[in-house]
Order: sequence, then C-alpha cells, then structure tokens
Amino acid sequence: MLQPGELITAVWLPATAFFRRSHYVKVRDRASFEFALASAAVVLEVKDGTITAARVGLGGVATKPWRSAEAEKTLVGAKPGEAAYAAAARAALKDAKPQKHNAFKIELAQRVIVRALTELESHG
Repeated sequence: MLQPGELITAVWLPATAFFRRSHYVKVRDRASFEFALASAAVVLEVKDGTITAARVGLGGVATKPWRSAEAEKTLVGAKPGEAAYAAAARAALKDAKPQKHNAFKIELAQRVIVRALTELESHG
C-alpha cells in the first residue's frame, strides 16, 4: 500500500509469452493533455490461428479503468482479425450508459479496442 508522498514510477510484468503479446493505445484530445479520452490495454494468446486467451482493459471512459470480461469471452475461440475485434469492442461497451456530454466515448472506446488489437496483431 502506498504511503503519503510515495509515487508509483513503474510496473513490471512477468516476461511470460502471454504478456509479450500485449499492446496499449491511448487517445488524447491534445498532445499536451495527459488524460486519455479513451485507452485500451490488450493481451492475446494465439495458438494454431485461434485466440486461446485474451485480456482487455479500458480506461478514460468511466470513473475508473476496468477489465472487460465480455470482450475477452468474445475473443476466445475466434480467429484473429477485424471481425473478431469489432465484436469484442461491441461486447465491451454493450451496457454503457452515456451521460449528457460523453456519448461520443462509446464509439471512441470501441475504435480504440479495435485499433489496439489490430496493432498488436501487426506487431505480433
């Protein structure tokens, strides 16, 4: 637990194959702002052309970051690609309830998820 005045400066993840296939995308209003309008952290494990494990985390679109079990369930068993990524993005935000001035974040978050997964695939 952090004590007053302490600051987290880094987070180290185990060097497993699962964490090596990860990617993070952060979309900001302007480069000078550090706060994300939407962000996604994704991890995939693919064996024989099929996604066998997935993790999808979202930030900037709610009061706190969260992990989307719905997106993960949609990805597992699917073939990597835009159709699977779009389905996962829809699943992640299916229960989203926009407020008066943030409805745009639902589509933005979906696009960020697809982008993160697509970039992971192209770097993978």
